[in-house]
Amino acid sequence: MKKNCSYLAVAALAAAALSFQSCDFFKKGGAGADSTFVDSLQTAGELKFCTVMYEDTLTVEATISQKMQVDFPVPAAQGVLADSIRAYLSELVAVHYFPAWGDNTADVHFDYTVGGEQEYVSAYAAAGMEQMVKEVKSMAEEGFASGYENGFTVSVALQTDRYVTFDESYSVYTGGAHGSFFASGVTFRKSDGRQMGWNLFDMSKKAQIVALIKDELRKYFAFEEGQPPVSEEELMDQLQLWDNPDTPENELEFGIPLPGTEPYVTRDGIAFVYQQYEIAAYACGLPSGTLSFEQVREVLSDEGRALLGL
Repeated sequence: MKKNCSYLAVAALAAAALSFQSCDFFKKGGAGADSTFVDSLQTAGELKFCTVMYEDTLTVEATISQKMQVDFPVPAAQGVLADSIRAYLSELVAVHYFPAWGDNTADVHFDYTVGGEQEYVSAYAAAGMEQMVKEVKSMAEEGFASGYENGFTVSVALQTDRYVTFDESYSVYTGGAHGSFFASGVTFRKSDGRQMGWNLFDMSKKAQIVALIKDELRKYFAFEEGQPPVSEEELMDQLQLWDNPDTPENELEFGIPLPGTEPYVTRDGIAFVYQQYEIAAYACGLPSGTLSFEQVREVLSDEGRALLGL
């Protein structure tokens, strides 16, 4: 039977709502900002982490909320790995403190030394609240009473003797029928702090990599648990694809483009995620999957095999 993303619409929205509630992204009420530094969240492996949080909700014409939660290396952690992770996380905070597409880093400038992560997160988060207040007041003057909600979480997902992986999620609501949601991950090599993504793969074998991703997407678009994967024809019928003229290669050379976000290592393999609207309609959620270590064995780069011990 031909599948259709409309089957997913209600389920996807419900799942997103549960995700937001579990992270308190949409917690209402409260008086003023709650800013917290929680020590020793993760102690597995040789690098320790702490959670830096900021949360605030207020009502000015409409409800405005901000939550940022980021796992930073503990202040005592030194070295190239800790420095690489701190630089990456600080850039994410500077981009996601305000619900807008694109790079927000020009709006606020705040530098920190080791141990100043709480001040850094709080400064950006508070600046985001101020901008959301201005936006909501401006809309109210034009007759629109719509709230703003911004939620950003980066948490340690996996740590081994060779690498550490973070999960990332970002949720935004600025009015309209629904909000937006982003999810991905990032893996850092412990030996030198390098981010590992597509460099895990031997890109001369792109056709094989795309074929593996297609097989996982066929499972994703089966939608219902226990159902067999859709056919390749049914899969392609669900996707909304176009060639990107800004890239030097034909993105559709092998049928579908690679995800715009980098793949990352999980306990079960290498995960990939397509973001909302990237290859399919909103109702299709975030088309994603995990390629098992056995599946990717033949398409890994030398760096990838060394990192994964394959």
